[in-house]
Amino acid sequence: MNIVKKATAALTAAAVFAVCSAMPAIAATTGDLNKDGVIDSFDLILCRKNLIIMFSGGQADMLGDIDGNGSIQINDLVLLQRYLLGSIKEFPHTTNITTTITTTTSSVPVVTTTTTVNSGGSYMKKMAADIHLHEDTAVTEKKSGVDYGKIEKKTYYSKDAEREKNLNILLPPGYDNNRKYPVMYVFHGIFGSEDSMTDDSMKIQTMLGNLIASGEAEEMIIVFPQMFTTKDRNLFPAFTNESSRAYDAVREDLENSIMPFMEENYPIKTGRENTAITGFSMGGREALYVGVTRPQLYGYVGGVCPAPGIFPTVDGNMTHEGCMSPNEFCFGSSHSPYVLMITCTRFDGTVGDAPESYHKALDQNGVEHIWHELTDGDHGAISVRAHMYNFLRYVFKA
Repeated sequence: MNIVKKATAALTAAAVFAVCSAMPAIAATTGDLNKDGVIDSFDLILCRKNLIIMFSGGQADMLGDIDGNGSIQINDLVLLQRYLLGSIKEFPHTTNITTTITTTTSSVPVVTTTTTVNSGGSYMKKMAADIHLHEDTAVTEKKSGVDYGKIEKKTYYSKDAEREKNLNILLPPGYDNNRKYPVMYVFHGIFGSEDSMTDDSMKIQTMLGNLIASGEAEEMIIVFPQMFTTKDRNLFPAFTNESSRAYDAVREDLENSIMPFMEENYPIKTGRENTAITGFSMGGREALYVGVTRPQLYGYVGGVCPAPGIFPTVDGNMTHEGCMSPNEFCFGSSHSPYVLMITCTRFDGTVGDAPESYHKALDQNGVEHIWHELTDGDHGAISVRAHMYNFLRYVFKA
């Protein structure tokens, strides 16, 4: 049984129950995820899968939004389970509110940068002036005659997990083993895997091929690791501090195993000027954490809808012990990255205000960075595409 399946089982261990009778679907069909007119244990199974899809970056079915708050969270699973057990007779009533957001016709959003004396200032300002709110539509479409490279799945031995782990490697168009390439590491969301960010909805492979073909991006190798790193065979992804530490350990896994594997098996350039890191949700949190704590290794750092947990905090899922305090979220006397970019969507019901908390901490600490806030979008592929489009165009060029 793989990690995702075990995570699904762990999420719903309390959901094993003897009541098998179906409950009538409510009028709005909320909770009736298989759309068969009744709400039963089959919908609970789909709700579990829906939750994992949401946190790993996919497009979730909003019929699973049981509490009506506009996002898929643990509370939705709990409410559906309680409804099936008969402890509640109906789902929470919500009032539909239409919110109108006024935006300009320009594709450039309000971007915040803070000037400091650290390295990378002028280059980051140049990038900030060219940030697009969303990717150009044409860049996500495959075109005749364009080489999009290839993805290889590889296995390496993780010293920190004391077992073999998988990763995906995107080789650039016209890959030549006699040339050397810079490397970008891209992290997935919680409950995800090395395959999550290579999903076609993310369009990373397509965008990279098109941007290289148009001369807007450098040729590079992109590595998609499986982040969860632990020696404990009984520990699986979950909303716990123990699980969070296993995600944090990807920092050591990179340094001790993944980077050496890449150097031994692929023609890569080394040094912070040739190394980038970014990710989505839990992966965004980890990319920021790794980038800030290892500035000597990563010259380009990003995060999309980064999850809470770098700082001690409490949210609807858990109490996060944190990795550092907000005033430690800086580079001190070390070099700042050439690019430090956080992308978020203004109304993210999954990670809440975590992205803004990181942005504010960087501001308060005088750390230059790009704050890329979408006025629409979701906690998923829409935000990832917007981030990657901008990030890919500016890495490895400072």
